[in-house]
Amino acid sequence: MAALIMSGCSSNVPGEDQAAPSDAASENVSEVAPGQPTEATRLAPIGRIDLIAAFGRASDAVAAGQALPDANRQLVGRTFSLKLPFGCDGEADKERPAWAGWTLDRNRQALKLSAAPERWTDAAWAKSIAGDMAHEAVEGFWIERPWTSSEECPAGNPASESGLPASDERQTMGIAQFFAPDSPRTFQRGSRPYAHTIRVREPADVEGRTYRFAVSGRVTGFPDGQPIHCVQDAPDRRPVCLMAVELARVSFEDPRDGTVLVEWRN
Repeated sequence: MAALIMSGCSSNVPGEDQAAPSDAASENVSEVAPGQPTEATRLAPIGRIDLIAAFGRASDAVAAGQALPDANRQLVGRTFSLKLPFGCDGEADKERPAWAGWTLDRNRQALKLSAAPERWTDAAWAKSIAGDMAHEAVEGFWIERPWTSSEECPAGNPASESGLPASDERQTMGIAQFFAPDSPRTFQRGSRPYAHTIRVREPADVEGRTYRFAVSGRVTGFPDGQPIHCVQDAPDRRPVCLMAVELARVSFEDPRDGTVLVEWRN
């Protein structure tokens, strides 16, 4: 895995055109390792809907005391793409910083976007999820609001206005990179957030603005061939699950038109 490199422009994902096999090639039979996609079986990146479904299957199996589902194994080796919205409540609260947000320096007319991976290296539950997989560090991102397929900020409907109690449900679905002990530490973000600054003409221009943090890469999975592992600390609580991945590209996007503001590639 290579370190992520910043690029100031966007680019399209190369197509995966397939050439028709020749008669000679069709006569040859080659062996392919189980679970490894071939040129003939490449598929489009899996997105939020399919990822949430896979997490649901794994969570259900663990909660029921059953083996992890074989249906999830087909995801190992697949590419994925997620868009995580942030800034949904406006400017970031400095006293209660979230994983991602934006702040405005009105004197300099500078809007700063920032997103930091979660660090789960020392968490006992993350070590339990890793199992026998050797690793030095664990970094990743939660998939917030897993009850919706939308990749936009939620529509305004505060729980306090509905009379329903506010939810204190913990995050339960995340994508994670498990860095091997012999991998260069430069591959890890550590305490370095992804950040980008935009010049704004008028402070009022950013009122109500939201952004997206786009993440894409490949599902690497665990040594047992499963892409997702979960832990459950109590029978009346939803299991917490992580999918083992390798990031290939992250970027900040403007959700109004999908413009890529800045990106980092490996």
